[in-house]
Amino acid sequence: MMSRWLSRACRSLLIVGACTSFLVAAPIQAQTPSANDEIKDLDLKGGNIGISVVRLDGTPVLETNAQRRFLPASSQKLLTTIAAFHFLGDFENSGWPRGTVLTVESSATDAERPNVRLIGTGDVTLSVAPDCQLNCLSTLAETLASSDFDEIGSVIVDDTLFRPPYRPDGWSHDDLKFAYGAAVSALSADRGEAAARISAPRQSSASPLFSWTSYPAFETDVSAVTMNSGSQELELDLQAGSNLAVFSGNLPPGTTLPLRFGLADPTNYVGQVFRAMLIERGVNVTGGVVRSSPNSEAGHNSRVELARYALPTPNPSETIEAILHESSNIDSEVLLQHISLTLADRTPESGIWLVEHILAEAGAEDYEYDVADGSGLSVYNRLSPGAMTSALSWASQQEWYEAWYPLIAANGEDGTLSRRFVASFLPGMIRAKTGSVYGTDALAGYFTAASGEQYAFAVFINDSGLTHRQARRIIDDLVLGFVRDL
Repeated sequence: MMSRWLSRACRSLLIVGACTSFLVAAPIQAQTPSANDEIKDLDLKGGNIGISVVRLDGTPVLETNAQRRFLPASSQKLLTTIAAFHFLGDFENSGWPRGTVLTVESSATDAERPNVRLIGTGDVTLSVAPDCQLNCLSTLAETLASSDFDEIGSVIVDDTLFRPPYRPDGWSHDDLKFAYGAAVSALSADRGEAAARISAPRQSSASPLFSWTSYPAFETDVSAVTMNSGSQELELDLQAGSNLAVFSGNLPPGTTLPLRFGLADPTNYVGQVFRAMLIERGVNVTGGVVRSSPNSEAGHNSRVELARYALPTPNPSETIEAILHESSNIDSEVLLQHISLTLADRTPESGIWLVEHILAEAGAEDYEYDVADGSGLSVYNRLSPGAMTSALSWASQQEWYEAWYPLIAANGEDGTLSRRFVASFLPGMIRAKTGSVYGTDALAGYFTAASGEQYAFAVFINDSGLTHRQARRIIDDLVLGFVRDL
C-alpha cells in the first residue's frame, strides 16, 4: 500500500519536481508512471520479473529488480556474440572457425597403408547428411577415393583443438538426449546431431518402425511403444554414456515423427561415418577409428604428411545468425571455445572469464552475474537485467557494433522473433534475443521508440507458473508499451 501511495504521490508532485529522492527507490521511473501499477498488478503465478531499459549511453530509464539475479536462458547468447566480435575481431581474423582438414600421413606400423587424419577446427557446419550440398564430408571422401591412396590403415579423428567432447556444467539430463543438447567438440557434423524417424503403420504391426535418416548413431528399442488410437505420448530414455535409446508411450496408427538426437561423442561419429564413406567408394580401410590426443601424439615428429585437403572456411556471419536467429546452442558453445583460444586455452573457462570481463568493463557489479556456458542452457547461469543492458549499451559504443547489430533477429522478420510483434510496428523496430527454459522466459536487445530514440532493454521472468505463451505475452505487452511511451 505504501509503495502504491508513494507512486500516486510522486505523480501529483512531479509538476514541481519534488519527487527526485523518491524516484531512486521506485521500481520504475517517472517517464512511464502507469508502468509501476501495471507491473504490480501482473499475475506471474508465483514468479519474479526483472526489467531494465537504458539509453544507449547507459542512462537508466526504467527499472524493476534491475540488479536482481535471474536465469537469462538463451538471451545470454547476446553476451557470447558480443565477446566474439570484441576478442576475435572481424571475420577475416584467424580466430574464427576454419574448414575441416584431411591429411594422409605415413603409418609407423604399416608402411604400405598410410593413415588418414580428420582435423577439426570447430566448424559445426560440416555435414554428413545424404543430401548435403555444401561443406560436405563426402567431398573429402570422394577426393581421397579418386587419388592414389586406394588402401589405408586407420581413420584418426583429431579434435584436440578443444578439450575432449563435453557438455557444460548445469545442463539438465533431460536436455542431453535432444538435438539442442549435443556435446561440444572441435570435430562434429550437422551440429552434433543425428536424424531419424519413427512411425506407426495403419495396418497391424508388432511394433512401430524406426529408421535412421542419417548415419546410425546408436542402438534403439521401440518394443515398449504401443500403437493405439488416442493421444500421442512418446517418451525417450537415452542415458548419458549409453549406446541404447529406449522408447515408450503411445503412437497412434498412421503417425510419423521426425526425430533429432544430440550426440554425446560427435567426434567418433564423424570418424565412423567417414570410414563408411571411404569403403562405399572402394577404398580398402584395414583399421578402425582412432581418437587423437595430446599424449598419443608424443611421437608425431616421425609422422610424414603425404597429402592435405581442406574444406572451405565457413562464413562466420552464418554462425552468428544461427546463434541469434535460430538460438543454436552448439554454435554458441563452439564460439565460446574460440574465444577461449585467444588466451591459448583449450577449455571454455577462459571464454567465460572474457565474457564476465566485458560485463565488468560495462559497469555491472560482480554480484550481478555468474556465467556458466555460452548458450544460456546451464541452470547455473545468473544475470541481472541491469547487467545485460549495461553490456548492450557498452556494445553500442564499440567500433564493431554496426556489423554485429544487424545480425540480431528482428521483429516480424526472422528467427525467433519472426512471429512476435508482427502487427504492431514496422518490422525491424525491435531487435532482440529470446530465452526460454523451464520456468523462465526472457527477451533482451534493442528497440526504437515512437520518439525515434533507440534503447537497450532486458525483461526476465523466472520461477513462474505461467505457460511460455502466457509469459511471452506479458513480456511483449511490456515492450510494446515501452516503444509506445518512450
